[in-house]
Amino acid sequence: MIGTDLIEESPETKAFWDAVAGGRFVLPRCRLCHRTHWYPRGICPHCFSTELDWHESSGDGEIYSFSVNRMGNEPYVVAYVALSEGPIMLSNVIDADPLTLSIGTRVKVAFRPAIGRLPVPLFVVPSVLSPKL
Repeated sequence: MIGTDLIEESPETKAFWDAVAGGRFVLPRCRLCHRTHWYPRGICPHCFSTELDWHESSGDGEIYSFSVNRMGNEPYVVAYVALSEGPIMLSNVIDADPLTLSIGTRVKVAFRPAIGRLPVPLFVVPSVLSPKL
């Protein structure tokens, strides 16, 4: 067992990874305060309730902040994405020219394979989405 196995099998994150395996993007929402949060955890960060549900997300969001990392072979974009449901998620924006991105650029979640692992949710600019996504 490696560290990512623990994350995928954790009772706090298993529902998320099970949804990802089915190609769905879900977010935890508190049954008491009705707020959605990110990252998956067993307690609502807003009201400390442990009564949580999982809800389907549109996967839509906009770049809240980003940085272009130029270390390595190719530059890549690390971004905070403000999801339409409210939470802000740290991720990567892929398949986009970093020079065309700006704060407020609309993005959408897209799952990409990880070697030997479940796909990971990343973000693309909707104009680059293929019909298969």
